[in-house]
Amino acid sequence: MDATDYWAMTDTERSAFADLADSLTPAQWDQPSLCNGWKVRDVVSHVTDGSMQTLGKSMLILAKYGFRMNTMIEREAQKGGAHPTDELRKGLRTTVGVHKVMPPTKPAEVVMETIVHQQDVRRPLGIKRDYPADELKVSLDCAATMGNALVPGKKRIARLHLRATDVDWEHGEGDEVAGPGEALLMAMAGRPAAFPDLKGPGVETLRSRVK
Repeated sequence: MDATDYWAMTDTERSAFADLADSLTPAQWDQPSLCNGWKVRDVVSHVTDGSMQTLGKSMLILAKYGFRMNTMIEREAQKGGAHPTDELRKGLRTTVGVHKVMPPTKPAEVVMETIVHQQDVRRPLGIKRDYPADELKVSLDCAATMGNALVPGKKRIARLHLRATDVDWEHGEGDEVAGPGEALLMAMAGRPAAFPDLKGPGVETLRSRVK
């Protein structure tokens, strides 16, 4: 696969996310997401802003928060989430077809981020989506090899063997953690809500690494 394939996957998931946003009731927009302290509307704002961000603009905003990355991400998401629902819906729809990313992020990682944030909304609302196998495998590969502060997947799954039960994917050696690909992805991304869907002798080890 190349960048063209990854952007096509991203467009598919951004479209699905926008369709979801269009279907939400006023109450659902204000429900908590899987992101601690964020409502559904904050997640939508974050995804939209992230797709439009430039390096220069990002650095200026980061400086405003004293270069505290997590603080910046949280407060900017909540600030954007305060905008009217119609504005948030339309903003998310405009991300479809936007094919740019700030270094060092790679296009494949955008596929992963889009699915993770979509699940941050879908899981607490009980609205399921069956993701295409290729998209799941790309996302799982990314999460399993990432080592940054936001998604330290490589560190979390060290000395564990992860095996998806619904797609042809496995990674690593050690005590097994098995379950649907989506649940494995969300666990690597640090979402405790995914653990009830996982089984195997390595589950508690992985759980202890998710803070």
